Amino acid sequence: MFSNELRAYLLSVPEITALIGNRLYPGWFPENVVYPAVAYLAASDVSHHDLAVAYPRYQFSCMSPRYLEAKTVAAEIRNALQRFKGNMGGTRVIQGVWDGAREIYEPDTKLYHIATDFKMIYRE
Repeated sequence: MFSNELRAYLLSVPEITALIGNRLYPGWFPENVVYPAVAYLAASDVSHHDLAVAYPRYQFSCMSPRYLEAKTVAAEIRNALQRFKGNMGGTRVIQGVWDGAREIYEPDTKLYHIATDFKMIYRE
């Protein structure tokens, strides 16, 4: 499953693990998570009907009680995925395409939330 390969790749990037350790969660955050942390999900799951190419969009929610820390985590994910080409586990990635980011402050939890999106184009 590509989302597992994506997670494994991101956790192999030293600049990311230096910031979040292994706190990269599929779906959403578990209870009592330590921040900074990142949750990710496939916001859309698109592929060509006549080609063996998929191009889902993934959202990474980078959260921290410190604004600059959340921004730094999002920037490192962008550095790792933008224009990525090559093998990611057993999947041949054609290209990672950054699709923008949004900054949100969550007043109930007092967390900064940087939501950054990527289209990951790969061969199925």
